[in-house]
Amino acid sequence: MSGVRFQFSAKGPLSGAALSVSVRLQEKRNANGLTPKALRAKLACMQTLGLSGESKRSDGWLKSIFWPTVENAWDVNYLGQQGFWICLIIAVLQALVGVFSGKPIFLVVYTTMALVFVFGGMGVREANWPAAAMVFAIFFTDILYPLALGRFPGILSILAAGILLSNVRAAFLASEWRPAREGEDRPTRFNESFWDKFVDQWPAKVWPVV
Repeated sequence: MSGVRFQFSAKGPLSGAALSVSVRLQEKRNANGLTPKALRAKLACMQTLGLSGESKRSDGWLKSIFWPTVENAWDVNYLGQQGFWICLIIAVLQALVGVFSGKPIFLVVYTTMALVFVFGGMGVREANWPAAAMVFAIFFTDILYPLALGRFPGILSILAAGILLSNVRAAFLASEWRPAREGEDRPTRFNESFWDKFVDQWPAKVWPVV
């Protein structure tokens, strides 16, 4: 492939040889017409979806949502991204509930909850399990409101609560994981597009401040 050079190196005895692959973008475009920026975005997408040889996730997407496990750095990274998006989606839904409620007090309450969910999602992205627990507790308290009025919560609300509870497990396992050895290979946090910055860069900068 023009514009991309693969370098292979083996270290240690043959029984424990470690191969490392470094991709160097030396030209503006490769044979497929992709710019270096587009190529990095494609690699990031393939890594997230588990289509790249660089991906080493332990679980499929369904199991990672409802009963996640952590065995390596790829699991930590994927569960952090997943937890962030889950919190963000629920934050948007909460904001929409406030907007369409027609009541100013509900608008203020649900917009505030949405902001808390966004910041909590940044904590989840950084493997902070108390942030995940806070988001779950707020959402669970919210679905108790219909019960107080004698109404059963909706199926979607119960499902979302279950996913957020699983999110707590994921964040806790990610926070407890430690690499087997120093310098162990880790997935790349990209910094090219807006979404790269939003998911991979901003949480690391914003969460410690929050």
